Amino acid sequence: MTVYFLSGLGADERAFKKLVLPDSWKINHIAWPAIDDNETLVSYAKKIRLLINTQEKFVLVGLSFGGIMAVELNKIIQPQLTIIISSIATKSALPFSFKLIAATKFNKIVPSFLMNKVYPFTYWYFTVKTKEEKLLLNQIVHDTSASFLRWAINEIIHWQNTDRPKNLFHIHGTQDRIFPCTKTNADVKINTGGHFMVYSNAEAISKLLIEKINAL
Repeated sequence: MTVYFLSGLGADERAFKKLVLPDSWKINHIAWPAIDDNETLVSYAKKIRLLINTQEKFVLVGLSFGGIMAVELNKIIQPQLTIIISSIATKSALPFSFKLIAATKFNKIVPSFLMNKVYPFTYWYFTVKTKEEKLLLNQIVHDTSASFLRWAINEIIHWQNTDRPKNLFHIHGTQDRIFPCTKTNADVKINTGGHFMVYSNAEAISKLLIEKINAL
């Protein structure tokens, strides 16, 4: 079984580095391809599809934006299972704050140099508490391309998906402030888990991943 991991906005496999998973799994961390002019989630999903070997059994694990991308991939490929973490499955789970950004087009007017910076509220928003977590979040944010971040935010706030994949398993934290848990209809809720729980609650997430994937 190959397990493909799709990280959050601009992030990479560092977000998953505290997970402890079986050596028997073939793990593939998909790097975000460059975006083209007039790129859409649909066209981007087709790019990522080329990075997945669909001739063998595989599982998708998507974190945050990666979860949204995993839902889109389900429309063009057939994984054995799709697991999303700290993400949403349909547009109905988008919080009011995202809808407000879409209505005001705030994401389009923010200067690029302000896009990939950490602000005092950032740690609260991601429910990041320890020095180690803050350091990693800082690194991820600073390494994120502002143009990719602007594009991805625009695609998220205008996402129109209404269908939850049948083979979806959704893990969410009760203290997620980016995608509030109450709107997600998650299958498993991690008590006190925030948006960065794949790192801060790695032991619990690892256990859930092993249980679900090994049961296939």
